Amino acid sequence: MDAIILKSFIPEIFFSICILIQLVFNARLINDLKYNFPIIDKEVFYQTLFILLCLFLILSNVKIEGFFSNLLFLNDNGAISIKSIVVLSSLFVLIIASRGIIFQNLNFFEFFIMFSLSVLALLLLVSSYDFVSAYLVIEMQALCFYVLASFRRNSAFSTEAGLKYFISGSFISCIFLFGCSLIYGALGTLNFNSLNLLLSFPLVDDLIYVKYMVMVGCLFVFITLLFKVAAAPFHFWSPDVYEGAPLSSTVIFSILPKLVIFNFFIKCISAFSQIFYEFQGLFLVTGLLSIFVGTFFALSQKRLKRLVIYSSIAQVGFLVSALATNTVDGFVSIYFFLFIYIITSVLIWGYITEFYSSQQEVNLFYNKAFSPIFLSSLSNYLKVNKIGAFSLMIVFFSVAGIPPLSGFLSKIFIIFGLVDSNFWLTSVVIVLISSISVFYYIRVVKVLFFESKDLKVNNQNIQTTFSVDLFDLYCIIMALGLYLLFFFFLFPEIPMLGSHYIVLSTFGF
Repeated sequence: MDAIILKSFIPEIFFSICILIQLVFNARLINDLKYNFPIIDKEVFYQTLFILLCLFLILSNVKIEGFFSNLLFLNDNGAISIKSIVVLSSLFVLIIASRGIIFQNLNFFEFFIMFSLSVLALLLLVSSYDFVSAYLVIEMQALCFYVLASFRRNSAFSTEAGLKYFISGSFISCIFLFGCSLIYGALGTLNFNSLNLLLSFPLVDDLIYVKYMVMVGCLFVFITLLFKVAAAPFHFWSPDVYEGAPLSSTVIFSILPKLVIFNFFIKCISAFSQIFYEFQGLFLVTGLLSIFVGTFFALSQKRLKRLVIYSSIAQVGFLVSALATNTVDGFVSIYFFLFIYIITSVLIWGYITEFYSSQQEVNLFYNKAFSPIFLSSLSNYLKVNKIGAFSLMIVFFSVAGIPPLSGFLSKIFIIFGLVDSNFWLTSVVIVLISSISVFYYIRVVKVLFFESKDLKVNNQNIQTTFSVDLFDLYCIIMALGLYLLFFFFLFPEIPMLGSHYIVLSTFGF
């Protein structure tokens, strides 16, 4: 291969070498008797943080487009932009997840190695331009997530979550392979460029059976991707897996894969654009069902973590509905929504991590067992942290789609895209269900501001403290996220232009 073309994949090569060196170095260090078996979690955390920062700087300076092995992997300007966003969000996720690693005592440096390998798999999936390479990369990412879900070896819930994730993921992988085999049997290729070219010819008369075989294969592939993003009715695994997995792993599952999988989803839709009109009803029904299930199941939740999980299912419903448009504006609204989703998810899970960390300190002081965070646990929050209470209110209002926050624009752009595509009924139903979803977000705000409930341990009143250092790196990230929620509402052209750039440079409309 030409060395100049290979230079576009320097970030992935650099990241792979760094992961290998980090694994060998830390495995050697932790088994060295001279150091008395040290706990090196903080050291590995800063190593991973530094590697991701260097990777982001390298991606920012890559100006060459290229491909690898007959378009198995394709690196263009749009892919490089998405990779930069993935790495930047990985930095924020790692900082938030590190708090969960500390208070849950996950004293294994392999956690950071698995995290880095999952990020590498996501970067490769962004460049995947063939179902063969996509399958291998998706399985690599899934294996890392299986391990992360079951990382607390002394917890039956974590082991159960990892086992459920593994069984359901293995089953859905078989469906994906079966769909790919049908497509290959009908058209003789799995490359997106070749598929788009072949399907540009009309499949009629004697070729109608080929069209049916391709449609069945596409259906299986789309079902697999809907499973990966936890869209209803393929969401059955996510609440139990996310709830049982360690909190740091749940943060990774909820934030990192969404942008990459939807980018791959749009690639598949572009490859099958000539027959995609047959599947528009599937995406509209799945999107509406996801919003309905996520909204009405969240209404009855008492645990904060589970409420956020069902809320994310409802958010995915907006994205799946927008896929049905198959237009430039629809895809642009999806990327805009995903940018805002990453910011709000980082903020929400950051606060949840802080709540668990603070609760763990109180439990250790009073010799009390670890317990999940209920909504009622936040009843004293305004008294002890007014800035935190107002910040959390802003985040939930943004997720609910209340102006003047960028979450309102992310939802309204998707609804405008559906209206432009003449999906009037879908737009009306989404607006009605979304108005109901505002209730459980306002309920959280009501608990934060207007409920006062004393926690008792051994018949003694205790005050749950949520005190943090305002100059901590965690607080800087939270403040930056809150600022962006307002900034992107006032200046939405910045993420919109970025979304247009990604769509036009990647898919060439």
